[in-house]
Amino acid sequence: MSTKGTTSIPPQTFVECGICKGNANISWFCKNCPASLCSKCATSHRTTKQYKSHTIVERTYTVLRLFGPAKIAEQCEVHPEKDISSYCNECDVPCCISCLVNSHQRHEISTIEDKYLDAEKRLNDYARQLDNDVRPTLDKMEDQAKDDGKEKNKSTEKVINDINEFRIDFIQKFNMACDNLITEVKQKSSENTEGLGEIETSKTNIESIKKEIEEKIERGKLDIIQYKPPKLQSLIPTQIGVLTFEPTMKVLEVIKESVGEIKFKDIERENMDKSKIGSVHVQTLQFFCSKIGATSMTTTGNNTVWVMEFSRPLMYLYNDKGKVVRSLTVENSKGINGMTITQSGEMIVSCGDNKVRRVSVKGKIQVSTLIDAAPFGCYGVCVAEKQEIIVCMIDQKGRNHVAVYSPDGRSKLREIRGRDVHGKDLFTYPYRVVQNGYDLCVVNYDRNVVCVDERNNVKWVYDGKQAKLDLPLKSRDICVDKYNNLLVTDNNNHCVHYIDREGGLIQVILTKEQTGLLFHWGICVDDNTGYVWVGRGDKHVVIAKYLE
Repeated sequence: MSTKGTTSIPPQTFVECGICKGNANISWFCKNCPASLCSKCATSHRTTKQYKSHTIVERTYTVLRLFGPAKIAEQCEVHPEKDISSYCNECDVPCCISCLVNSHQRHEISTIEDKYLDAEKRLNDYARQLDNDVRPTLDKMEDQAKDDGKEKNKSTEKVINDINEFRIDFIQKFNMACDNLITEVKQKSSENTEGLGEIETSKTNIESIKKEIEEKIERGKLDIIQYKPPKLQSLIPTQIGVLTFEPTMKVLEVIKESVGEIKFKDIERENMDKSKIGSVHVQTLQFFCSKIGATSMTTTGNNTVWVMEFSRPLMYLYNDKGKVVRSLTVENSKGINGMTITQSGEMIVSCGDNKVRRVSVKGKIQVSTLIDAAPFGCYGVCVAEKQEIIVCMIDQKGRNHVAVYSPDGRSKLREIRGRDVHGKDLFTYPYRVVQNGYDLCVVNYDRNVVCVDERNNVKWVYDGKQAKLDLPLKSRDICVDKYNNLLVTDNNNHCVHYIDREGGLIQVILTKEQTGLLFHWGICVDDNTGYVWVGRGDKHVVIAKYLE
């Protein structure tokens, strides 16, 4: 039986009349009493002078919901002797008849029944949205979280395996070094013992020579004159070294040497199938115009990317359909020069006023200054595995370098100059920086990419000559994909140089013929989707897929 609308309820055995207590033909309802009525009592109720003002209606599901045992009508707070009968939409309060006359004339008024039905409909719609929209979204998020958890577990297992391999390698080399040390100690000890033996022999020879001299004296003058004793120097052993070996200090040296011999393992997220190299296939998925130039882009890992234009304080968050999700302005910054996102989802931005700021976009936007780098200009910025903040620094005197700060930005831990074997600084204009394993890869604006290792030694320099293109490389931006390979935008040749972690060219990709894009500038990769975002200074952005 339907419970909607004004469907009448037929008489029921278990419903009795509120007046005569009978249960025959209970088809009416008095809103004022309130009570269910049989036909006879309903007629009497209408004609009795005492109840003439009461409202008798057909007994329906709607009426019962409104005026039955769980009735919505209550006494008015202003006039307790009267029931609430209406609702003022302008004042958003329930009213009795006196309230309407005294306080709510000419206001928009609804009956309490209509207001109840509207609220009931709204809540039912809300409940349906919970089931149809919210719950499926949560289910999808739960499935994604489980999948992400599996991937993270794989990564965790790999890290643990790398650590165990390192431990085994270290222990083997350390044990070998300690064995060599023990051999050296025994050898030193043996040399000392041999020296003591030679001393004893010399002492014995001395006693023998003294005895021989005494015998010569007793024999006569001629024997003494003709006797030639051995030279004194010959009686002193050449090996009389004393054991001066210091085992404790030597052990420390061995530990240091052992650690130095072990090449630190980069924790790779995934090993690339070498068969894919040279067969990269580009598929353009989306082409759109952003509201600002796309000179730098940073992925959130959630199918969205922050797009910024050099020296402007405004950023936009786009989804993979090219639609704006959110915008953000860093006030009093003189523009944003670089940006990265931390593991907690906060943004670290380098600004045109020589400051690096932390921007929280969770809830109300909060901006705080982390680093005041004056007089150096701040450009590219990234966050290292240890949460250290790495910033490209440039000043007018040519003291260009990459600075490493503590996670809270309070202390400058070290400066990286990128010097070659001749001591020459290779950071001519450090514009962008990314961490790749334990290496830092720095883009010199419009020139090349310089890679330094964890000991700040230059590992390689990529200048684009391997690609054999018509024009010199004009490097603008860089990112790292899930295989720890690098993508570098070339503003001169309208393409991206896809290079491996050792600085070798894999392939030139995302060319103007493949994407329709010219003057490549900003770039980022979303590892979750495998999409690469490439932008240029005049607001054009391409989303593409470059690996199967």
